Amino acid sequence: MDEKELVEKAKNDKKYFEKLYEMYFDKIYSYIYYKTFNHPITEDLTSETFMKVLKSLNKFEYRENHSFSAWIFKIAQNVVNDYYRSKKEYVDIEKITNNLSIKTPEDELFEKMDRDSLRKALSKLTKDQQEVVILRYGANMKLNEIAKIKNKSDVAIRALFFRAIHSLKEMLLKEVHESE
Repeated sequence: MDEKELVEKAKNDKKYFEKLYEMYFDKIYSYIYYKTFNHPITEDLTSETFMKVLKSLNKFEYRENHSFSAWIFKIAQNVVNDYYRSKKEYVDIEKITNNLSIKTPEDELFEKMDRDSLRKALSKLTKDQQEVVILRYGANMKLNEIAKIKNKSDVAIRALFFRAIHSLKEMLLKEVHESE
C-alpha cells in the first residue's frame, strides 16, 4: 500500500493512522529534536504534532507539489515555531554542532574540525541555510523532501544547501589556514 492509499484509509480508519505514525515518528522526532535539543520538549512537541495531524487529516488533500510528507513536516515546523514564540527562546547553534553528525564522505572535513569552529561557522549562515542543514543532517532528509517542506523548488533547495556547505567549507578552511 502506498502512502497516498494509506492516508486515504487513515481518514476513515484510525488503525491506518498508526501506520503513518510509525512511518513518520522517527523523522519528525529527529527534526524537532534538532530544533529544541531537549528530549522532554521534543516528546511533547512530537505528540502535539501527531495530534494536530490526526485532527486535520480529513482536510488533507494531495495536490501537485503538496505531499503528505511536506504537510506533516509543515505542521511540525509550526508546532516548534509556536513553542518558541510562546517561550521567547531560540535554539543555541552550539547545540546543533554538538549533536549534528555529518556522515557523507564529502564532509569529512567537518568531522575533523573543532566543534567550536563549526559552531561559529554555522552561526554565520542565514536562517534558511541553517534550517536546510538541520533538515538534511539532523533529520536525515533528502533535498527533494526538504523542498516540499519548505515549499520551494528542488533546484532552489539544492542551491541553498550547496551554498551553505560551500560557505561552511570556506569558513573552516580559512580558519585552518589562519591557525597554521
